[in-house]
Amino acid sequence: MSAAERVRLDVDQGLAHLRLAWPDGHNAIDPAMVDALAAAVQRLELQDAVRALLISADGDAFSVGGDLGHFAGHRDELAIELESMIGAYHATLATLGELNVPVVCAVQGPAAGGALGLLWVADIVLVADTVKLAAGFPRLALSGDGGSSWALPRLVGLRRAQQFLIGGRVLDAAEALAWGIASEVVPAAELAERALTEGRRLADGPTVALGQVRALLAAAETSTWREQLTAEHAAMARCGASADAREGVVAFSERRTPQFAGR
Repeated sequence: MSAAERVRLDVDQGLAHLRLAWPDGHNAIDPAMVDALAAAVQRLELQDAVRALLISADGDAFSVGGDLGHFAGHRDELAIELESMIGAYHATLATLGELNVPVVCAVQGPAAGGALGLLWVADIVLVADTVKLAAGFPRLALSGDGGSSWALPRLVGLRRAQQFLIGGRVLDAAEALAWGIASEVVPAAELAERALTEGRRLADGPTVALGQVRALLAAAETSTWREQLTAEHAAMARCGASADAREGVVAFSERRTPQFAGR
């Protein structure tokens, strides 16, 4: 498999599917994976027809995180290697987090380390009932990447974030749901179909409005009450100018299912 094939992007009827496709390497993150992911996301940004994004992975593992074999081979230049890889990877995560379409992430196997960032950028996280989630950074004498220090306190609270990132707590699927990391636990054999159904449901929805909600929720943690009211006001006006809002209002008054056009 070429490095470029480690991440695959397909778009079908408005649903983009971004897939980690290096199962033999447990979808580990090395420079080739970082580059492939960046290239796929750059292509994604150019797809005007995209109305929702599904992130998934091939194989038994969603991703084991950073490729420790690669890092061991560069142990004498570890700081330089980490700085380069994480800078590029974080730029891609930032882009994914700022997409104006809803994002679903389907986690079929273990997810660890920086790969958890792909869960943090999602609006809906579906996990198989066999999943394990771990940070694992303290064992490597590393502080962590992928946005976990930002996302976890917001999702689970400070004390649980400390348990996970400092205490090395490993979560199973039920705990991930109870903590608020997972949106839903799905039998492993049903995950792919359930994720595709959810992705298509969102892609068929009012994606202008959903994109506005996504941005509002992302800003809410650092906004004041007055600032958030102002942002909601502006977002509602933008939605009101869309064909979908007109369709939604008319369909409701006519007691029929709306047919949204999306972006």
